[in-house]
Amino acid sequence: MNKLSAQEIRDFTTILYDLVNIPSVKGEPEPDAPYGPYPKEALTYFLDRAKTDGFITENVGNKAGYVQWGTRGPLLAVLGHLDVVPKGSGWKTSAFTLTINDSYFVGRGVVDDKGPVVAAYMAMLRFKANHPDPKFRVRLIVGTDEEHGSSCMARYCETEELPDIGFTPDAEFPCIFAEKGIYQMHFEETPTGRFTMHGGNAANMVPPYCECIDLSAGRGICTEGLQAHASHPDLGINAIDLMLRKMPPELKASSKLLLLMEKYFSKGQETPFSSFFMPDISGPMTTNVGIVDISTDHSKLHVDIRFPVTHTAEEVRAGLEKIASEFGVRVVDDSVQAPLFKDKESRQISILNDIYSTYREHFSYLPEEKEERDRSLLSPSTAIAIGGGTYARTMPNIVAFGPQLPWAKDQCHQANESILKENLYLLVPMYEEALEKLGNTLI
Repeated sequence: MNKLSAQEIRDFTTILYDLVNIPSVKGEPEPDAPYGPYPKEALTYFLDRAKTDGFITENVGNKAGYVQWGTRGPLLAVLGHLDVVPKGSGWKTSAFTLTINDSYFVGRGVVDDKGPVVAAYMAMLRFKANHPDPKFRVRLIVGTDEEHGSSCMARYCETEELPDIGFTPDAEFPCIFAEKGIYQMHFEETPTGRFTMHGGNAANMVPPYCECIDLSAGRGICTEGLQAHASHPDLGINAIDLMLRKMPPELKASSKLLLLMEKYFSKGQETPFSSFFMPDISGPMTTNVGIVDISTDHSKLHVDIRFPVTHTAEEVRAGLEKIASEFGVRVVDDSVQAPLFKDKESRQISILNDIYSTYREHFSYLPEEKEERDRSLLSPSTAIAIGGGTYARTMPNIVAFGPQLPWAKDQCHQANESILKENLYLLVPMYEEALEKLGNTLI
């Protein structure tokens, strides 16, 4: 395996440092900045850097862009994103300043997905050096709206060439053959004006805080939870759920939204909404109440639902309408992504699984991860199903491949997001090999 040189490590660190320091959270649209100024800044920086390094680059409506090497033959694509979720609470360092110590990179995006994008870019630099005139094209496509529905890739697909094969480093190892459907929506009702409540930053994050103010009494209540990704809500503590147990019962009873949440989406309920849907090969349904926004003029409760691949969005919608009618509230769809399901035995997935099998024992690990790591290495590497949504579902012929390891704590969307430096560096030769072997299937 071809480890990174000292110069490659310096280049890697520089690019990652610059990207993490751009707080590329989606904001209000501006002229020529459809997702706000910072996602555009991250995209511009990345494309400018690639152009300086001699790549072909293209900006796609300031929503997406690509970096390419090669001018002929079939197209191999790697998909990544430069936008990130809000920092949330609980950080010990500045979320938007890359912290570097002896073992770790720490900062928002080092795992999801700026770190893996830089690793793929470094792999492309190696490919470029070894193939001055390749028989297939390699294109690193980057978007800036993955965390809010991937409209960036929808824009790319409208006008740009679709890949013949490829992968996205925006998930887990081993290779992923199935991704649950993602249904993001909110319930609405007319507010009572008795209280206000605000909590959470994004539907796809377990909310770490919630605040309720009793307007008649002039008193406030705060709850603090633990942030986590909505695809693994069990790893977090939902501050909105905690508020239901702490707030005065008469205030809760005045809100149909909160009563609906208590019955169908609160932790430990006998009739959770997820129990209406049978698990399958991709696992059970999960739900996350990510945002509550109740004021004197509007009242909304945002929910993120990950549904099994054998169910449909129409079934989920019907279930939501049924429980909404029980409480007399409205259902509003925010975004829907259909499930993804691919052949586990395909050549594409087999190649990527074989690469992971070769490299997996070389990844570093923490002492507390040793037992789980050893158990993982005892079994052959096989493709997996996940609850998270990746760019693999945004265009054909793409599967998700890394970087989260089976034995490591999930870092996505969490405070103090971090990754072992050596593990991020190891992605470079892995992805370099993936470019070579997947590309060779096209010629």
